[in-house]
Amino acid sequence: MADLNSKITLKLLIDDRSHKVLFGEADKDFVDFMFSLLTFPLGSVIKLLAPPTMIGSIGKLYQSVENLNEIYLVPNRDKSSLLQPKVSTNVKNHLLLDTEAIAELKYYICNHCNRKVTTVKSTVCPNCKQVMVTEAAFVVPSGSTSSATGAETGGEINAGGFVKGVITYMITDDLEVTPMSAISSITLMNRFSMKNDVQLMEKVVTVGMKEGLALLKASLDSPTALTDVFCSPNKKKAKPPPSSFVNYYD
Repeated sequence: MADLNSKITLKLLIDDRSHKVLFGEADKDFVDFMFSLLTFPLGSVIKLLAPPTMIGSIGKLYQSVENLNEIYLVPNRDKSSLLQPKVSTNVKNHLLLDTEAIAELKYYICNHCNRKVTTVKSTVCPNCKQVMVTEAAFVVPSGSTSSATGAETGGEINAGGFVKGVITYMITDDLEVTPMSAISSITLMNRFSMKNDVQLMEKVVTVGMKEGLALLKASLDSPTALTDVFCSPNKKKAKPPPSSFVNYYD
């Protein structure tokens, strides 16, 4: 289970006039977390976000399964397969989220013939008719078949996660992630400055479980996820020192 006290820092560039995030500078940990959201089964996402609060109808569908009497289910079918679907163990952890709400996918082999694998313990092996109860460890591929050493590849072999940690990534308000570069950031700032007289402010935020859940929710119903989570107009905004402001047209 992920450490619920885990924290990740994210540096944001904000237009202080409109209170809108222009883009953020993120390292491997934050990008790995955001990418890991794509591995969630839909049932786990709904469970994490609380069905009654969800936009649209999918929350009602989830609650329908919750409220359905199990006598209406076919034999050997458990509601947990819909309400709490399992996540493959090739994702090491889902940072910042309460992984108690996410069941880990486990594998069981036939200890008699060693020819069949299942994800449901005590399944009868179709080959030798023995009960499959021996848990097998899932081995995550290293991602490299060469003989290169960690030093030769920047120490990234078996680093875990999804992206390399030797560079910084840029993430826009609508969660587009690209490798950070001076050209791309200047281009993006120019795009905003042509529309408004922007007043830039740098802000470093801490992302924990609460913010992780908010990002998951915002990613599903908003094109301005970073602004919604970190620049909410309902929050009292502490005015930074004048030195942190940059007037783009000065």
